[in-house]
Amino acid sequence: MWLSFLFSLILTTLVGFATPVIICVLILVSLSLCVYIPALGLLAQRAYEQVWNFLTVFGDGSGSMGILTIGFACGIVAFLFEALNFYRYQTLVHQPLTSWLAHQKSSSFLSNKGINGRR
Repeated sequence: MWLSFLFSLILTTLVGFATPVIICVLILVSLSLCVYIPALGLLAQRAYEQVWNFLTVFGDGSGSMGILTIGFACGIVAFLFEALNFYRYQTLVHQPLTSWLAHQKSSSFLSNKGINGRR
C-alpha cells in the first residue's frame, strides 16, 4: 500500500511540474511562430515579449528560471493535494459506516417513497 502511495505521489508531482512547463513553452513557441505571419507579426512579437517579461519576474531576471519556478510551485501544490487525498481516503476507509447509515435512514429527504408518496 505504501509503495502504491509513493508511486502515486511521485507521478502526481511530476505531472504537476510538467503541465505548467509544457503550457508555458507551447505559448512561447506559438507566439514565436506567429511572428512569421505578416498580419500578426508585430502583435505576436509584443505578446511574446510581455509573456517573457512576466516569466522573468518569477525567475529573478531569467525567463527560463521563471518557467521552472512556476513548475516547481505547481509540483509542490500537486504533492500536497495528493497527500491530502491519501489522508482523507485513509480517514474515510477506517471510519465506521454505522453512524453514517443511521443518519441517512433518519433523514426525510431520502425516503423510500415514490414521487406521489406511494411505494
